Amino acid sequence: MADPSKASTGFLKGAGVVQTQMRAHDWSTSGLGSPASWPQPLKTVAGLMLHCRTPVFLAWGPELSLLYNDAYLDILGERHPAALGRPLYEAWAEIRAEIEPLVNQALSGEPVYFEDAVFTLRRKGADEQAWFSFSYAPVDGPDGTVAGLYCNLTETTAKVLAEKNRQAETRRLYSLFEQAPSFMAVVHGSSHVYELANSAYLRMAGCQDLVGKTFREAVQGIEDQGYVALLDQVYATGQPFIGNRMPVIFSRHADGPPEQCFVDFIFQPITAPDGVVNGIFIEGNDVTEQVRTEDDLRKSRIAGLETAQQLNALLQAAPVAIVMADMHGKPLRFNPASRQLWGDHPASESIAGYAERKGWWADGSVRHGCRLEAHEWALARALQGEEAPRDTVEIEPFGKPGIRRTILNCGAPVRNLDGDIIGSVAAQMDISDRVAIEAALRETVTQYRTITNAIPQIVWATRPDGYHDYFNQQWYDYTGVPQDSTVGEGWKGLFHLEDQLQAAKNWRHSLATGEPYEIEYRLRHHSGQYRWNLGRALPVRNEQGAIVRWMGTCTDIHEQKLAQEGLLQADRLKDEFLAMLAHELRNPLAPIATAAHLLSTGTLDPEGLSRLSEVISRQAGHMTRLIDDLLDVSRVTWGQVTLDKNPLDMNSIVTEAVEQVRPLLQAKSQHLDIQLSPQRNLVSGDRMRLVQVLANVLNNAVKYTPDGGRITLRVVEDDSHLTVCVRDNGIGMSRELLAIAFELFTQGERTSDRTQGGLGIGLALVQTLVHLHGGTVRLHSEGAGLGSELTMVLPRLPQDDGPRRFDAGDALAVPARESLRVMVVDDNVDAARLLGMFVELLGHEVFVQFHPASAIECAHQVQPDICLLDIGLPDMDGYTLARQLHRIPGMENTVLAAVTGYSQPRDKQAAFAAGFNFHFAKPISAQQLESWLADVTRGRESLSASP
Repeated sequence: MADPSKASTGFLKGAGVVQTQMRAHDWSTSGLGSPASWPQPLKTVAGLMLHCRTPVFLAWGPELSLLYNDAYLDILGERHPAALGRPLYEAWAEIRAEIEPLVNQALSGEPVYFEDAVFTLRRKGADEQAWFSFSYAPVDGPDGTVAGLYCNLTETTAKVLAEKNRQAETRRLYSLFEQAPSFMAVVHGSSHVYELANSAYLRMAGCQDLVGKTFREAVQGIEDQGYVALLDQVYATGQPFIGNRMPVIFSRHADGPPEQCFVDFIFQPITAPDGVVNGIFIEGNDVTEQVRTEDDLRKSRIAGLETAQQLNALLQAAPVAIVMADMHGKPLRFNPASRQLWGDHPASESIAGYAERKGWWADGSVRHGCRLEAHEWALARALQGEEAPRDTVEIEPFGKPGIRRTILNCGAPVRNLDGDIIGSVAAQMDISDRVAIEAALRETVTQYRTITNAIPQIVWATRPDGYHDYFNQQWYDYTGVPQDSTVGEGWKGLFHLEDQLQAAKNWRHSLATGEPYEIEYRLRHHSGQYRWNLGRALPVRNEQGAIVRWMGTCTDIHEQKLAQEGLLQADRLKDEFLAMLAHELRNPLAPIATAAHLLSTGTLDPEGLSRLSEVISRQAGHMTRLIDDLLDVSRVTWGQVTLDKNPLDMNSIVTEAVEQVRPLLQAKSQHLDIQLSPQRNLVSGDRMRLVQVLANVLNNAVKYTPDGGRITLRVVEDDSHLTVCVRDNGIGMSRELLAIAFELFTQGERTSDRTQGGLGIGLALVQTLVHLHGGTVRLHSEGAGLGSELTMVLPRLPQDDGPRRFDAGDALAVPARESLRVMVVDDNVDAARLLGMFVELLGHEVFVQFHPASAIECAHQVQPDICLLDIGLPDMDGYTLARQLHRIPGMENTVLAAVTGYSQPRDKQAAFAAGFNFHFAKPISAQQLESWLADVTRGRESLSASP
């Protein structure tokens, strides 16, 4: 009886590895079960698979359990034998995502075939890419439904890699084809349709695209010149055609005129593997310029010389050293330039022997693969199979010891179709002069850069199209940007945003027209500040007038710009000040003029006359204060303020200043809160000036605080300083006004009615006078409507330095006389008469004169005790008149007083130098004049000083 187990595995025949392992395999863990239980279709397919010589596997059953043959083992690698009988996706877990859609397609009954599909496999412990051509075929089970799939694989990795290498080589060859300096093209078929054309061919033909066009279509007007017939001949006979200096007429541009060119070319037939010509390779060079050069040379030579002789003469005169050698290194041809470099080389001697004799390399041999250094002959390198690149070396020409020349050399081997070297060619050019010129040029550029970096101005340069390619060091120092960060368009971002558009517009206009570029703009400084600069640029032109560069500069004009703006501001302030001054002077003049008119009517009673007198006095006092302020400003501006410093108690200064402004406080019903220290606070200062400072500050507070407002004056001391703070709850100040509050002619309100009055010079005087006392002053306000605060800080004296005190009783009391003889001299008739009337009302005898001559005559007659003289008199000024009066016998000690509008310190000094005893500034105060006359009447002797 037959063995049942052998019968059930009868399809396992042969001695293959898989068949052997299948017999011993433990099928209990497999989804297939034991082979004895396999259905007939599975046994049949498995039998076929096991005897197949190509890689095959079978995936069967719900789990797609895996069976495979010996040829598949190389693909499985380390997965075998564990993969035998295991599910397909378990064996190939890493590529499940790639194969599952294909497996599902086959299981649905649709065969799948792929060619050169790439997978990542793990072989010999490493991942690698492999390519396969494979098919998935469905396999039916006993019930006729698909129970598995059959896969036949062929690994194509070697073929794919070979194709990739072939394509890479093709691309390399095509790159060489495309970059070749000679024109090349390939046409196929009897119509000569272009398949390829390199850039040189397209440039020569004046076309952008030739592929797909016939030779006739692509090159207009070529058909009648015989070239199409030549192509037809080469295509028909299979014999190449070589053309030298062949003339051709065609249009290089679509709309251009026809022109004649000359070309060296070859029509080389291209044959298929069966030997039939199926295309033509076209290669050549446009030698138009050479032909024309040769033609020009030929015309300049003696008529009748052969073209070959002319060409030979040209080679003989060429500055390039050229040598061709055969495969043994024996030179075939030298030109004179080569002998200048290499010496008198005997034509019978090989390059190797010559090199050995000259000591070019140590072992004296030329062997393939023996690399020579760059200073050795390019020809010898070429004989070794090297493509000697164009490089620059320095040599000592043979026969010229001590002379060094710079040589540009290159060489290449000459090979046959089998790639064997059959010779070499080398060229060398003496470029010493060019190198020297380039070195000089570099030195010039270095000097240029050194000069531009040495000057304090920013220098920049651009190409003709405006591309910025150079900035000197001052640019980087000024802007603080990194080196080369503004090349191109980067410089635009350094302009102030408000200036960028205009600067770019002007620059584009200059580039388009060639006109000089000039603009003022704000450039960002390395500090972050935008500073005004003057930008200028001029074009640099060549001999033909074309712009080759733009050279530009940037000049910092920030201070000049601010000064210009300051002048404009000062001019505006001057106009405003003149308008204010006119307004302020007209205000008191109006009531004075009205009072004068009322007085002229003669209808006023004593009470009315008294009121008019008060009006005139008050308005005259206002005008006097305005003029005094202006004079103070003038003295401060010219540095003519002299302080009479003494130890002073600040409490008394405050008291006196408050008394001056008390009428204003009462008129506006304002409350002044004074906070003084209980002890004395001594400072070193000029009493009149410090009272003036504090009165100005309080006057401002009163003016700019509404009726019923509140003002606080506080004095605070420390060991070394005394701080006076005046705060109000008035109209306050804006940030802009705070910035200029201490400037001359600045006011908080500049309305047309000018209800606050004043010339806007008070705070300027305050600041200057405080600085002269060694102190500081600052102003603060939270804003409009929130009040203001002025703080003044002065150096404080030690407490033991008390103020100097004066006893009023020290003055000598002299009994008064009944009256004095007083002469008044003024060319202003009204002023002279009114002053005389006032002095007369005081009980004195008055003599009024309007001219210096009449005054001298009067003085001779009446011998006045006092003379009140104007300075600006006709024919003779008051100084000269004073000297004349003192020369009159009996008037040597007559008291002279100047009553004048000239009230500067230099005017007072001039008056005292002329013999005046006193100096009064117009308009003279009535109380002051009355007091002075009383003193003189009592016989007080006083020093020459201004009261």
